[in-house]
Amino acid sequence: MKQESAQISKTVCEEKLEQVDRTLNPLMAAKLMLALYDINLDLGDSQTAEEYLQSVKQSSTFDNSEEIQYLWLRKKAIQHIYKKEYLLAKGLFEQAFIIAQTQASDLWLGKSYNDLAIIEEMLTNYSEALSYYKKSLTIKEKIGNNLYIAITLRNLGLMYKNLEKYQESQHYFELSLEHYIIYTSANIDIHAINAMSHLYGDLAAIYDITNDYHKRYFYSNKIIEAFSDTLNQIDLISTLVSLATIHINANEFAPASEVIETLSQYLDSDEHSFHDDIYLLKSKLAKHEVDDLKAIEYIEKAIKYSDSNQDSLQKMKIYRYASDLYYDNGHPYEAIVYLKKYQTLHETLLEAKYSENINIIQREIENERIQRALVEEQVINQSKTQKIDKLVNLSLIITSVSLFIGFIISLYIVKKRKAQQHLLTVIESHKQQLFLLSNNESEQTVSPSSQPLSELLVSTMIDCIALWEKATQTNKVELADRSKIWKISVDSGRLRTRSLDKYLSLKALPDNPRWRNVVKTCHFVLSECELSSHDREQLTTHLNQIMLQIKSESMET
Repeated sequence: MKQESAQISKTVCEEKLEQVDRTLNPLMAAKLMLALYDINLDLGDSQTAEEYLQSVKQSSTFDNSEEIQYLWLRKKAIQHIYKKEYLLAKGLFEQAFIIAQTQASDLWLGKSYNDLAIIEEMLTNYSEALSYYKKSLTIKEKIGNNLYIAITLRNLGLMYKNLEKYQESQHYFELSLEHYIIYTSANIDIHAINAMSHLYGDLAAIYDITNDYHKRYFYSNKIIEAFSDTLNQIDLISTLVSLATIHINANEFAPASEVIETLSQYLDSDEHSFHDDIYLLKSKLAKHEVDDLKAIEYIEKAIKYSDSNQDSLQKMKIYRYASDLYYDNGHPYEAIVYLKKYQTLHETLLEAKYSENINIIQREIENERIQRALVEEQVINQSKTQKIDKLVNLSLIITSVSLFIGFIISLYIVKKRKAQQHLLTVIESHKQQLFLLSNNESEQTVSPSSQPLSELLVSTMIDCIALWEKATQTNKVELADRSKIWKISVDSGRLRTRSLDKYLSLKALPDNPRWRNVVKTCHFVLSECELSSHDREQLTTHLNQIMLQIKSESMET
């Protein structure tokens, strides 16, 4: 029933009811009939639903099982609530509450306190209603079921909305939504999702009152998104009434007209008690369309239905609108009559609104919620402390190992830095030598007959390019490009290093070789490449030999 459509649930329950032996399993049969009562209501078949409810009442199981009595009484009471027969509903809820006390069931008591709170609220006994909501919430939070908590929190929000305490109402609606989201994220429950659509309507209405239009539009869209064919007739009409009211309050008459047209189809049905709501909406729409006669006709029908039930808040809403409508249409006497009726009911509401008892109970509810949150926080903190102790011990072990590894790494880094420093010293030495040579012998060239130097330059360049390719996985063109020492030319669409290539062969080596370019190339490779100590030593040896040869030949010259 929570996860599948009502039609599938009906088929399964009917099959099980046929299979069960009612003599051996009367309790199972009674529960199946109560389930079929709910299912047929969802499907809009109230007659069949009522037949199942009466069958349970007439069975021997009803007299022998307090569980069946408790379930039946609550379902029958809800029937009276839908018809706005609140006193009849109250009597049945009180009988169910006595059973819950006898059985000492926390779950039943939590539900019954919520039931009694709803009835007292409908009868405008707000102080008693709030006291019952407090008890219900305490028990449900003790049980820890997020769905049950969400239901009571939403009812609290509705009560504060009726009391015109909109900040408190918004607070409880938002808390309710949090618990609905937690519950539905872990459970597939069609009825809970449908209940959320009503909560979206509540939030949209309260944000409309508090002029938070961004959130009002957000939750109005949520109502449409959550709208589902799985809603039973009563839930469907309730959702549509909320949506149409929000549109009219926002002066969005085009979408409001579409919703009201759909609602008008249910005016001939006696299966619900929303006739006064629908006629009130039709009257407001007719007034917008400047059809005053129709507006008055519809409001009179709304008053007729409203006067036949015990919903004081609904009467207030209709009387206030009727007074304004009659006054605007030149009927001051009727306007005063309905204004007085409104004021009489509103005075009662104001007495409840500013009742000190309500404020005291409200503070008690919030204090209990804070205390429960603190207790939960303490439990969480204890658990965290234990975890922290374990983590501390683990961290000490990890720290010891890390220190040991760090010590080894430090030794390696020190050794590496010493090697790098030595390399930098060698390179700096070569640079200084080059600087001195370039200043003192800037115009000096080497004799073409200097065979030792030529061989040194060629062997050095060959090794230099080999080490570059080994370290960078690139070629001599990349070396020339990055070092900016050798020129690159384009030949038949290919990049070539003709000047560099001449230094790779004794035959191609120029008569007056640019030995400084060879030395600079060695320095570039040493500074740019990650070379092994052997490779660095090889290049350094080449450099030393070149410098010695240059000095030797310079002295001879």
